[in-house]
Amino acid sequence: MRIGGLAALVGVALCLLVLRAWSIQILHGPAYTSLANGQAYRTVDLAGPRGAIVDAKGRVLAATTGHLVVAADVAALGEIDSKGWHPSSDGLASLAKLSKLAHVPVPTLVARIRRSVVRSPFAPAVVLPRPESAFTAYLEERASAYPGVKVIGVPARSYPQGAFGSEFLGLLGEVSPGMLASPRYAHAKSGETVGVSGIEAEYDRFLNSGFTRARLRVDSRGRVVGPLELRRNGPALPTLQLTINASLQRAAEKAILHGLALAHANGHADAQAAAAVVMNPWTGGVYALASYPTFNQVAAAGNPSYLAALYKDNGPYPRQLNQATQGLYPTGSTFKPIVAEAALSEGLITPSTPQLCSGSFTLGGYTFHNVEAGVYSSMTLPTALAESCDTWFYRLGDRFFAHGSQGIQRWAHRLGLGHPTGFDVPGEAPGLVPTPAWLRATYHEPWYEGQTINLSIGQGYLQVTPLQLAVAYSALVNGGTVVRPHVANAILRGESVQRLRFKPVGHVKLKDVWAIKEGLYMAAHSPAGTSASVFANFPVPVAGKTGTAETGRGDSDHSWYASWAPADHPKLVVVVLIAHGGFGAQAAGPAARDIYQAFFKLKNWKPTP
Repeated sequence: MRIGGLAALVGVALCLLVLRAWSIQILHGPAYTSLANGQAYRTVDLAGPRGAIVDAKGRVLAATTGHLVVAADVAALGEIDSKGWHPSSDGLASLAKLSKLAHVPVPTLVARIRRSVVRSPFAPAVVLPRPESAFTAYLEERASAYPGVKVIGVPARSYPQGAFGSEFLGLLGEVSPGMLASPRYAHAKSGETVGVSGIEAEYDRFLNSGFTRARLRVDSRGRVVGPLELRRNGPALPTLQLTINASLQRAAEKAILHGLALAHANGHADAQAAAAVVMNPWTGGVYALASYPTFNQVAAAGNPSYLAALYKDNGPYPRQLNQATQGLYPTGSTFKPIVAEAALSEGLITPSTPQLCSGSFTLGGYTFHNVEAGVYSSMTLPTALAESCDTWFYRLGDRFFAHGSQGIQRWAHRLGLGHPTGFDVPGEAPGLVPTPAWLRATYHEPWYEGQTINLSIGQGYLQVTPLQLAVAYSALVNGGTVVRPHVANAILRGESVQRLRFKPVGHVKLKDVWAIKEGLYMAAHSPAGTSASVFANFPVPVAGKTGTAETGRGDSDHSWYASWAPADHPKLVVVVLIAHGGFGAQAAGPAARDIYQAFFKLKNWKPTP
């Protein structure tokens, strides 16, 4: 009985084992196989490529290429435990040889490996991110002498147009903890390379592909036993198309250098900075954005020493400061059309209201002078704009003060001055339109009549960027729409085109703006017009206003030209600033003409002497 019972028990046990084996192999076999495979592989995060950036004509401005780095095989040089990565004795010996060759301390190499392990334990750890080509060639030829160290390729930005676009493209860098906390980088992960400035930053959510996922086969102890396997590529990255026209951008860059050269030839040796904005007044699309001095985009992206020196540039005109969007200057007479519209809209004048243009205007014992000291004539608004009579506008400013009106400030704000324009290249300066409240809060001083008079010709505390002035002139041109300037145009995915929309900042109701347009056309074409010497014989009719802004420090005046063309139905607004360049018609005006000549393809046209 006992033997029979024992036999029955053994039989039952054998049946259970057989059933269990059958369950494992047949019923749950696929699931266990998948689990085993998952345990045999480790996921590796590798730097991924970025979407391309092209200009309005499809010319590639920024693309993805590869560059060589020196990387460490984490598993070959040490081990990972709960406390992190630790080099083995052989690993330290190999790193010491590399340290001697690269002149980088061993602790630095170890720290770079440990940092990489935290991000992705099984990925190759980049220890020398920017080796010289001769160095990588030497290392590849002697790979066996440096076990656990190898030369690999990683994605990098390339710039087919060369040193171009530093005003708007931007640079890349590793995302920081602070950046990860901001909405702009909500899509990013620690360790990723992201755009840190320019449109690379603003549109990182489109351009950044994130990490490329790969896998490594490992044994039961987690040691690597197979090669790195890249997974199948996902959908193609989108391309960011800009409103920038590369040819016009180059023309604008050349034009402001010409303006600086003219300023120097006229005796203004302190002219060392310049800017140009070329914009569609109907959409806000920026065709060109030039700034001087500037930096080399290629060198800044690929040479850490150059970039470090760039960030240490603390001169009066640092290269990383975009003069077109961050340079702040009084506008001089280019502000007069804004004052004119304020006066027309508030009913202080009509287009035919006569006012005296004289050689001087005296207020409370202080005399304000006109550029033309001998003038004494009654003028209406179009003529006062064409000839840029300061005393005519002094008297207009006095009307604002007599009525207790801050209409000049109010209209300047409405037209886009004194606050950011909403430009899609980060970092623009807000500018300043001074008010009595601002003066009390800042300097604890009351606002006097003379300050309104000074403001009426674009002087005093007024601070404006060339981009802001381009927005204001666009509103005068297009009927009152305050556009939001932008350089991005569309997201391209194969044949798909996703147009980016930039809602206008607002709309203002203009009154009698025809008189302002007539005055600026006369300024460029009538014999007494301030820019007739530049544009009277130009094949395309231009309407524009010169500006000669005093600095108050004894330096040369700032040279401005703000304009549009063709005068009757504008295709573009052009604003040029030559800092300390002298009279507006002597430096900024000719530079603007260079830009118009390039835009309208008037290659063979020559100005009449």
